[in-house]
Amino acid sequence: MRRLSVLILCVLLWHIPAFSFGVSLGTAERSRRLVIGVPPHSAPLSFLNESRDGLLGLAVDLSVKMADVLGKDIVFVQSNARKLEQKLQRGEIDAMVGLLPVNLKNDFSDVLVTPLALNRAILVAGREHQFTKERDLAGRRVILQRGDAYIPKMLRMGCTVVQADSITNALNRLMSGQADAYIASSVEMAFYIVQSKKYKNIRVMGGSLERIPMVMMVGRRSGMLERMTSALVRLEENGEVERLRSKWLGRSLYVPTLWELYRYHILCAIALLACVIFASVTWIYALKRQVRKVSRRLIRSERKYRDLIEESPDIILLLDENGRIGLSNRAARNALRVADSGYSPTLMEALCHEENGCLERFMQLIPRRGALRREITLEKGTDRELVLEANLFMAETEPSPYAICLIGRDMTERRKLDRQVMEMERLAVLGKLAAGVAHEINNPIGIVMANAEIALEDCPEDSALRPMLKAIYRNGERAVNTTRRLLNIALPDSVQYETQNLAQIVREALFFLKPRLRAVRVDDSLLPSNLPMMGNRILLEQLVLNLLINALDSMEAAEDGRRALALDGRCASGRVLLDVVDGGVGISEENRKKIFDPFFSTKGNKGFGLGLYISQHIVELHGGEIAVHSEPGEGATMSLSFPAACGETASEAGNLP
Repeated sequence: MRRLSVLILCVLLWHIPAFSFGVSLGTAERSRRLVIGVPPHSAPLSFLNESRDGLLGLAVDLSVKMADVLGKDIVFVQSNARKLEQKLQRGEIDAMVGLLPVNLKNDFSDVLVTPLALNRAILVAGREHQFTKERDLAGRRVILQRGDAYIPKMLRMGCTVVQADSITNALNRLMSGQADAYIASSVEMAFYIVQSKKYKNIRVMGGSLERIPMVMMVGRRSGMLERMTSALVRLEENGEVERLRSKWLGRSLYVPTLWELYRYHILCAIALLACVIFASVTWIYALKRQVRKVSRRLIRSERKYRDLIEESPDIILLLDENGRIGLSNRAARNALRVADSGYSPTLMEALCHEENGCLERFMQLIPRRGALRREITLEKGTDRELVLEANLFMAETEPSPYAICLIGRDMTERRKLDRQVMEMERLAVLGKLAAGVAHEINNPIGIVMANAEIALEDCPEDSALRPMLKAIYRNGERAVNTTRRLLNIALPDSVQYETQNLAQIVREALFFLKPRLRAVRVDDSLLPSNLPMMGNRILLEQLVLNLLINALDSMEAAEDGRRALALDGRCASGRVLLDVVDGGVGISEENRKKIFDPFFSTKGNKGFGLGLYISQHIVELHGGEIAVHSEPGEGATMSLSFPAACGETASEAGNLP
């Protein structure tokens, strides 16, 4: 019994080293191999080619390249995705390939995303549907694979989602009409099945909706994910990944028709051609209408300018180099004696009298660009004398290269008015002289009348001198009345009163004197927008201008910093008040007593001394008052006060004398 136990123990001891050696040998052999699980029906990623008795596909070639980089022998295990996942969990395989990222999360493997990708696209059966974009499927029945990440998105768009277990199941449902379209997660895999099963009428609509990368599920063995990632990076750097992409994804499994490929381009070209034809026809029609419109406009313009020339009050002539009139308007024909040959002797006589050489001389004087202005007189010294202000310039005509265009304005009446104005100015000067003489005469006459009045008081009633003294006093009064009428020649005999805005009159006067106000600071901020009163506008304008001009004259000798003019207007207690404040040299006490006297002036020979006298008279005609406040060297303030035109005050102002 003891011998049997020893024998058994020896046999066990003999076999234990051999068993350990076998286990170590199996582990070493496993470490030299790379076991990859592939689904055999996932073209073009991985599929079984029966004629060649082997696996083919993009994922298969990529796995072989990675095994070469890792220096391992590759072994493929073929099964469906679920069984391969179980093998990966048990550690029987190192990785799974030929997969798309659909529900690949688990706790026993890692996901390696490759740079290779397939395309998601829309497939339809038949030609009645035209879906090119996702939004075209809103409200439709759509087939999607179970677990596809696109399902929530299509549900949000209002689509009815039909879920399929596989691509084949989805294509069968599409062919049976259970849905309007099928959104394939891989159009390449779908068309491999379409070609193998010989489905008809299944077409791709539009372009790629999404690029879905091919992934590998790698078991969580020590360092496996890092080694396979390193091998994938080396393949990409060597260009092997790009060559595999060109080999398996460079050509489409579906070859669409020419119409399907270029139907949008063809339709756009047809639409563009139609638009061009329509635009051309429209443009030609519009061009014809525009030509007709422009022609009518030219005809109307020609007629209008012909009428303007014909009805113009100015003389318009066109003369050639020989003095013949090629064009004349009615005013020219009425003013000039034009012969049947188109020749005007009176005009040519006047022109030749102006310049020797007649038209030839004028043609030399007239600039090529511009006009020559001359005043010519026709039939001078006769009852038909005509004074023309003529503009002569060169005009291009046919058949002659140049002609003289004469535009003349009848200045005969204007020259008569000028002469009348000159006569009136002389009369005005005589009137001013008469007023000055009358003012100077008033003083001695006043003395004579005062002495005559004293003499009458001292002379007895029965004295023979009394009648002579009365005659002297009576004729003195007559002389005073005569001089008073001479002094009142600047004022109108009768005045019309209307409602006036004194503030507006002041602002208009400031605008009128704007050139003289450039060197003066003007402050009218205290001047309101309206100062209503009853008055005569002409007289009020004369009054305001007199005051402003006097203020400006007084500031000519002042320093630049003191040249300021302030205007203050207001309504208070039923009266309109206006102050004109200047920064001039001021008025002395002695001169303030005489400032409103006629012919009193501090300007020397520059004035007649009638401005403030007439201004005071204008104020009195309007029932107002004028006062002056000034100190030498401190400027002056002219204050005006008038009845305001508001309520009862307005009615009282309307009864002014």
